[in-house]
Amino acid sequence: MRFSVTTTVLYRCSRVLLLAALFSACTSQEVSYRMRPTKMTVRTDIGSYSGFQFKEYAGPIVNDEEYARMTPRQRRKMGLLSPVYEAPSQRGNNGYEIDGKYYPIWKDIKEYTAEGLASWYGPGFHGRLTANGEVYDQYAISAAHQSLPLPSFIHVTNLDNGRTLVVRVNDRGPFVGDRLLDLSYGAAARLGIVEDGVVRVKIELINAASPLLLSSRN
Repeated sequence: MRFSVTTTVLYRCSRVLLLAALFSACTSQEVSYRMRPTKMTVRTDIGSYSGFQFKEYAGPIVNDEEYARMTPRQRRKMGLLSPVYEAPSQRGNNGYEIDGKYYPIWKDIKEYTAEGLASWYGPGFHGRLTANGEVYDQYAISAAHQSLPLPSFIHVTNLDNGRTLVVRVNDRGPFVGDRLLDLSYGAAARLGIVEDGVVRVKIELINAASPLLLSSRN
């Protein structure tokens, strides 16, 4: 009887250990795309906003291959965007003039790639309306561009560190010097732009209206 009880206990324990090992293996495969460890700090001395607290972090950081393998649900859980078709906004899609300079809107644009300077904007605009009538959330992943249709999705690459991110354009700007793009704080933090303020980037328009044309980056 003792031998039988001992054998039964060992059998049950071995099954538990086997199931635990299988579960661990499955779990490790499931979460292989998760964000890499990042450092969390709080800054209160960026620019003229010395009284504003920023959570500065680098991620989630994923490369193009990891991003392409993720489902839209997995991307949302990580705070990342999936390009989807959105009808043009009723506001913000007509040509306009700033300081005597006219800016056209590229309403029918299908392809667009450019390199230039990108900056970021945050607390001074947080809670205000964007050019297409949405409430600006500095922690969201968004951007302002002078002429792209609103909304648009672009792939942004920080040429200084190689980080990449899909960003939704919902605002107009920047109108300082020869800057190409103004990123939300949330996008700038993920791309590693917050500290430097202005960096050189590459932007590529994503044709979300045609799923067959989406690249593996999207």
